[in-house]
Amino acid sequence: MNALSTLFSIAARLVLAVASLVLFLVVLAAGLVIFGGVLLWSLIRGRRPTLHTAAFQRAAQFRAQAFRGGRGPFPGGMAGTGRAPQGEVIDAEVREVPHSDPRLER
Repeated sequence: MNALSTLFSIAARLVLAVASLVLFLVVLAAGLVIFGGVLLWSLIRGRRPTLHTAAFQRAAQFRAQAFRGGRGPFPGGMAGTGRAPQGEVIDAEVREVPHSDPRLER
C-alpha cells in the first residue's frame, strides 16, 4: 500500500509540474502575441512605438524626496549623512473644544 501511495504522489507532482510549465508558456505566449499585435498596429498607423516611463520617473522623484532631509520616513534625512535636520515651525492656536453632546461622555 505504501508503494502505491508513493507512486500516486510522484504522479501527482509530475502532473502539477507539467501543468505549471504549460500555464507559464501559455501566459508567456499570450504576452508576446499581445506585444507583437500592439507593435504591428503601431507600425501600421505610422507611429513609432514608445515606452511610457513616466510612472517610473515619478516613483524615483518620490523616493528621492522621501530620503532628502525634513520629510518622509526619516525626518532628519538618512542616518549617517551628517546633515542637520531642517524642520519647519508651525504656529497654531490652541483652544479647548467644548463638549456639545453629553451622550458621548460614557
